[in-house]
Amino acid sequence: MNPLASTKRATRVLMALAAITSIFLTIGCGSGGNPIIIGKGGFSNASLSGSYAYTLKGYGLNAGSSTVAGFFVEGGVFTADGKGNITAATDDFVEQVGLGTQSILGTALTGTYSISSDGTGSLQFKSAGTLFGIFAITLSDTGSLYMEEADGGGTSAGSALLQSSTSTPSGTFVFRTHDVQTSSTIGTMAVSAGAVSGAYLMVQNGAPVSGSIGAGSMTAPTGGRGTVSYTVNGVPHSAEYYVVSANKFLLLDTTTAANILSVGLAEMQSDVTFSAASLSGSYVFGSSGETATPGFTNTAGVFTTDNVSQVTAATFDSVQDGSVSSDQTATGTYLIDNSIGNGSGSVTLGGLKRDIWMVSPTRAYFIALNGTNVEDGTIDQQSGTFTNTSLGTQGAFFMDGFNWNLIPFGAFTDVAFEDRVGTLVPSGSNTLGTNYLASYFGPDLPAGETSSFALSGTYSVASNGRTTATLTDNSGDSLGVVLYLTSNSTGYVLQSDAGYNMSGTFKAQTTP
Repeated sequence: MNPLASTKRATRVLMALAAITSIFLTIGCGSGGNPIIIGKGGFSNASLSGSYAYTLKGYGLNAGSSTVAGFFVEGGVFTADGKGNITAATDDFVEQVGLGTQSILGTALTGTYSISSDGTGSLQFKSAGTLFGIFAITLSDTGSLYMEEADGGGTSAGSALLQSSTSTPSGTFVFRTHDVQTSSTIGTMAVSAGAVSGAYLMVQNGAPVSGSIGAGSMTAPTGGRGTVSYTVNGVPHSAEYYVVSANKFLLLDTTTAANILSVGLAEMQSDVTFSAASLSGSYVFGSSGETATPGFTNTAGVFTTDNVSQVTAATFDSVQDGSVSSDQTATGTYLIDNSIGNGSGSVTLGGLKRDIWMVSPTRAYFIALNGTNVEDGTIDQQSGTFTNTSLGTQGAFFMDGFNWNLIPFGAFTDVAFEDRVGTLVPSGSNTLGTNYLASYFGPDLPAGETSSFALSGTYSVASNGRTTATLTDNSGDSLGVVLYLTSNSTGYVLQSDAGYNMSGTFKAQTTP
């Protein structure tokens, strides 16, 4: 969100107010008069209650400008009262300005929100009574939601998680951070009595470098928000962190002196000594990042190991700079040798290496070593068997990326950054519907755009969890997607149409 407070001209506030009206109109009728896909209900304003931590990354107007735009990252905490009010929030924001970055930290906010019965809705932040930013949101349950900026000042995507703890983290955490267009980092962060140590693997300009984290520190959080400092590859980092639970926290890098635009997360590592046997069975993975073009890359897939050293089968789909490679198959090798730190290793599929760091035997973070691409993601152990009946529960989803096509939309025809949040409504047999709100912004689109979509079609689930779907609206426009099921209730989603770089995750909805 590019703040719409006094740092921006009054015209931005008027545009944002217009965006609010647009959002509610489009949610009500669907794009081009498309009928809304009817799904289950049960959500209300009461479903969003308590304190939540969030992070996002996106592209939008610089603070104080109506013409200059760049990448940005954002994070913070907010408290919802279960009645439609944001009683308190603190927002941190770091944006690209020319060849550098600048930060706006600790903005105090209040606001309002509205949740529809299917879990979709909107959230508005205000600073001293002035509109600050608007998000479209979709709840998967009372503890988590997807969110995207939808106020015309930019577009971004991320998530918010209910805070079950506001205490200083303690223990050994595996972390992953993504510095937009620059580097990907994974490693361990051991936190003890406020002291921070650990090890890392970073890939920058296609070259990996590893070592020990320089001595750092972590402050006690206030309202679930604190600061952490550490050193990676000789560069001192400072970051805001947002506690989710005793086992998880989110990260927003604030090292503006090093021109870093980075968000990340950290999860408590299992107290085991990892080995090849720790990565056993079938795993689904998803990743995204930037290319040197400059452009974008997205990948989703599944692989199976033999519990020793071999990847016996793998299937994956990828899109790079709008070019699609579908249903690729491969075999390969893997290694968990703990050479950098406990849980570190690699997986090689079809000649492409991915350095990994295991959080637990069921989850890992990874960096894709693919030329000068900056690509990273997560790996989750797959559970269950899969047929068309596996996809039978309505879910929330988000997708983040770029639309390379020349698309007629509203008053413009251009390429654009695009984000989506909404619901997937499967039948449990072979039909699928979706309702989502898309937010667009591009270098030549200073007003941004939002639009709602309602599409329906068919899907087919393979035994390895790879699911293909074709969705159309009532004008005949189609959308192709591939889903990789981690379980019957979670997975990764990738758009499989040329000219798009869009990917994300989905999670079955659990109503209160």
